[in-house]
Amino acid sequence: MRPSLYVNDDDYLLSFTYGNFITLTNVTDKDLDNIIKYRLEPLYVSIHSMNRDIRKIIFNNKKNISGPENLKILDRNDIRTNIQVVLCPGINDGMDLMETLLTLTRDFRNILSIGIVPVGVTKFNKNSNIKPYTSEDASEIINKINSFKKSHRYLKKSVNIFLSDEFYILAGIEFPGYRYYRDFYQIENGIGKSTFFLKEIDERMKFTHADKFECGEGPVLLITSEYGKKVIDRSLENIAKKSKTAGEKIVSCVKVLEVENKFLGGNIKVTGLLSGQDIKSALDEENIGRFKEILIPEGIFNEENLTIDDFNRRDIEEISSRIKIISEDGHSFIKEINNLLIKL
Repeated sequence: MRPSLYVNDDDYLLSFTYGNFITLTNVTDKDLDNIIKYRLEPLYVSIHSMNRDIRKIIFNNKKNISGPENLKILDRNDIRTNIQVVLCPGINDGMDLMETLLTLTRDFRNILSIGIVPVGVTKFNKNSNIKPYTSEDASEIINKINSFKKSHRYLKKSVNIFLSDEFYILAGIEFPGYRYYRDFYQIENGIGKSTFFLKEIDERMKFTHADKFECGEGPVLLITSEYGKKVIDRSLENIAKKSKTAGEKIVSCVKVLEVENKFLGGNIKVTGLLSGQDIKSALDEENIGRFKEILIPEGIFNEENLTIDDFNRRDIEEISSRIKIISEDGHSFIKEINNLLIKL
C-alpha cells in the first residue's frame, strides 16, 4: 500500500483539514487547548462504542476510554464534531449500539451527525471475531436504526443518525430520499453519496436533449467497483425510464466495467478503495480499443493523488491514452456522455 497507510497518525489537524477520522485517544491537554483556542472544527471522530469493556475489544489499548472523555471536553467548549461508529457483528451492533446512540444524542450538544458504517474485512483478517455483514444482518441494522430514530424523535439530534450506503446496497433496499440526509454531513464517508449522485443525474437529464443524436466513435467505458456498479446500474435505469428516447441513447453509449478488489479482498467493494493494479489488470483483459473514452472516478485517489497501492494519476493515465479521470458527481458523468454524442 502507499507508505502513509502504515502510519497510524490519528492527527487532529488532518481531521480538521481533510475530514480524517480520529479516535481522540492520543491528544494531550495542550492539543485540546489548541483545538478549542483556534476553533478547529468540525472534527471527525471515531467512537464506535461508549462502553468501556467493548472499547477495550475494539481499540485494544489502555487509553481507549480517553476518547469519549476528550469528546466531552470538546463538546462542552462548543467544538462541533461528526461521529463515526464502525459496526462489528456481535460486538457493538446490539444493545450497545442503542446505548451509544442514546448517549451521543442525549448528552452532547455539538455533534452534527453520527455516521454508522460496516466493518471492512479484508482477505488478510486473522481475527475470527471480526466478520462481514450479510444481507440479512444489514436489513436488521436498517430496521434497528429506523426504529431508534422513530422512538427517540424527542431527541433532536436523532434525526442526524445515518447509515452508510453499503448497508442499503447489501440489504437490497432503496436508498433514503435526498432530504433525509439533510446537509450530507458525511458524504465523503459514503453516507448519502449514492442518493446525491442519483439526484444529480436527474437534474442534469432535465437539460439533456439527445433524441437527435447517436454515439460517436464508440461507447464509453466506465470503471467502478462492485458496489459502485449497483449505483451506476440504478442511474442508467432511471435515465432510460425517465428520458425515453434520449435516455435510451445515452444508456447505449455506456458500458460499465465492475472491477473486483483483489488487492484487499474480503468485503471491500467500494470504489474509493480500488487499487491501481486491479484497475490495470481489469483493463488488460478488456478490449479497450473499441471505446472512445475510459472514465475513471477520481475518488480512487487520496489528497496526494495516490491510490491505495501507491499508483499516482500519471500511472493510471499511462495505462491508455483513452483514459480520462473525472469527478464522481452525476453532473460530470452525464456531461462526459453528452460529449460523445454526435448529431445525426
